[in-house]
Amino acid sequence: MIESRRIVTVVFTVADLDRSMQLYSEAFGLVFRLSDHDGDNPWASGRHAAISWTGSELMDFALYASKDGTTTSGAQIAFRVEDTESAHTTAVAAGAEVLHDPIAQPWGRSSRYKDLDGNVIELTQPG
Repeated sequence: MIESRRIVTVVFTVADLDRSMQLYSEAFGLVFRLSDHDGDNPWASGRHAAISWTGSELMDFALYASKDGTTTSGAQIAFRVEDTESAHTTAVAAGAEVLHDPIAQPWGRSSRYKDLDGNVIELTQPG
């Protein structure tokens, strides 16, 4: 049975798609596919970069270029990593703005960063 109430897509609207895609790729290791959907649908058309995870369930994360100057800001998203220390080193070397270094959490370890539009990116290692 498929769970009907779970997140399947997260979309951030960004001011500069190329710079955002570079940050998420170099700092956080995401490999995007770049696309441009025709149409005037404000939620699903336009130039964007997306990544999908498949397995038992589908999950998509996408960065869409802003069409009107508004951006997603203040949201938080977390990505699971094998080792927060090495992921942190990679993020810092790529120029990510550090909010906090890796610290112990009730579920493991995490570090947090701010993206170019003010969203919080968490790298989390279950433990």
